[in-house]
Amino acid sequence: MNDNNLEKIIKESYEIQINNITKNFDSTDGNVYIIKSNNNTYIFKMYNSLEHTQSMIKLHNFLNENNLYVPRIIQTKNKEYYKKYNDKYIVMYSFLEGSQLKDIIQTVDNKTILKLAKEIRRLHDLTENVTFNLKHIDFNLETEFKRKSILHFDLTKDNIFINKDEIGFIDFDDAKFGPSVYDVAITISLLFLSKSRGAELDKIKTFIDSYYESETQNKEIELPYIKSIALKWIDYLLTKNSFDTSTKESFEVKKKLIEEYL
Repeated sequence: MNDNNLEKIIKESYEIQINNITKNFDSTDGNVYIIKSNNNTYIFKMYNSLEHTQSMIKLHNFLNENNLYVPRIIQTKNKEYYKKYNDKYIVMYSFLEGSQLKDIIQTVDNKTILKLAKEIRRLHDLTENVTFNLKHIDFNLETEFKRKSILHFDLTKDNIFINKDEIGFIDFDDAKFGPSVYDVAITISLLFLSKSRGAELDKIKTFIDSYYESETQNKEIELPYIKSIALKWIDYLLTKNSFDTSTKESFEVKKKLIEEYL
């Protein structure tokens, strides 16, 4: 890392023995750094907005208090949850034990699907009607969904961790507040629709059945909108982001599969 002042302020502010700091170039926003310590790894992010910084802190603290497996916020020596640096805000996160889903399996097995669906549902139930001052999202589907919660909004295989029997989530920076079923449709699109495997309909059914379990009323109300939500989500992403050609093509493939199978 070339910014010596940044490294200095981290050393002065946190009770962490730093061996080295490297930028995570896989990060879309370019704001993620990895700290290697003697026995631990930490992630720190630099945010432009104080409001977003505070939302991330409140959300992570709340989820940890309720035993969801997500990164912890590491406090400074002065027991603060963030550190001001020039016009940005530094938040230090613990590194989740385990492995990213993408590094373990190419296709998600049924055992993992069952656990994943239950943890996503738990995230939604814990945060029902609690906004954490995050952006509200509404795809204008001409219906009013009763269940609203925090949406991770980006549950790719990169952002799902498996540690023995635990399922964990990282990177809530794209999180929104809105109808819980949005996350259901998004997760189906990310994990079970692809050019290489097509539409994995059995896995989609397993995921949906595990997420809703015996709750038939919400299932009957929300499932008819899965297709529309998934298509609206892709259009939203393509409008808001400048993706490379390969990523755009991947989303176009997903759209065709959604149109045909969902």
